[in-house]
Amino acid sequence: MGRLLENISNLLEYFGIRSGSYYHSEPAIAYNSSDPMPYYLDQTRRAVFEGPSTEDGLPLYRHPEGLEVLPVMITAWGLGHIDVYRRTGSNESLDLIRSCASWLVKHQQDNGAWLNGLPAAKFGLTTPHVSAMTQGLAISFLLRAGRILGEPKHTTVSVKALGPFARSIQDDGVTSRNPEGPFYEEYPGVPTRHVLNGFIFAMLGLHDLVRFEDVRQAAELFAEGLTTLKSWLPRFDLGYWSLYHIPESPRNPATIPYHRLHVSQLKILHAITGDEIFAEYHERWNGYLESRFNALRTLPAKLNWILRAR
Repeated sequence: MGRLLENISNLLEYFGIRSGSYYHSEPAIAYNSSDPMPYYLDQTRRAVFEGPSTEDGLPLYRHPEGLEVLPVMITAWGLGHIDVYRRTGSNESLDLIRSCASWLVKHQQDNGAWLNGLPAAKFGLTTPHVSAMTQGLAISFLLRAGRILGEPKHTTVSVKALGPFARSIQDDGVTSRNPEGPFYEEYPGVPTRHVLNGFIFAMLGLHDLVRFEDVRQAAELFAEGLTTLKSWLPRFDLGYWSLYHIPESPRNPATIPYHRLHVSQLKILHAITGDEIFAEYHERWNGYLESRFNALRTLPAKLNWILRAR
């Protein structure tokens, strides 16, 4: 049901009806170069989850086979409560931050990974799998939660989460090796799909380990990822829209919410690095939003992807 409603919300966007989906909220850019505590994108809305939850209040994802605790949801939801707590001092949010952090500490694998228990067959994954996006978001959450809760162990867990970045996807890691450099895969299946937004979320987690703890390995991984990203940005550009990922076939243009997310992420990367290529693509892709025809132009390819990949 969750995936069905998400697909319906995506399709309505093409006809001018903005998505109200929890998964497609449009957070404002909140990056502050002098204060690492605000996350790069304001996640306040993520704290308001109206679906089912565990006894500890953690959000559950509804899918055809039942309900599942997804680490990626836990991290985004936790970041939302950090934003709420920092603004209001809410004791309820503080307790939920603690619950979220405890779940992540408890469920981290010995190799540093958090596993998504749901298959992603259209991305070549049929068993529980690690995700670079989840690793990055978990690092970002735990570093901030550690500061709020006064828990040094959360920093230790965050550094341990670098493990999958050091391993290739063939060795249960998240990194695909390419001539231009590493790509940190949201879906580390075979063949690789190279999802743009997931790569950037992973990069932001790496950058947080540099900002909060000056971890050398994270700095090296971030620098290597930047080299790849700058080289690959033209491959994600259709000339009128952005791709969600780079497949062998068929093409999979970003939905409207994901294209907007790409635009925001590029603006953040420009603010972090000062590299003009990110400003260039931010302006170009933001310009694509000015005409609804650009989005409609992608609809046949998007529907083809949905039908062929399900």
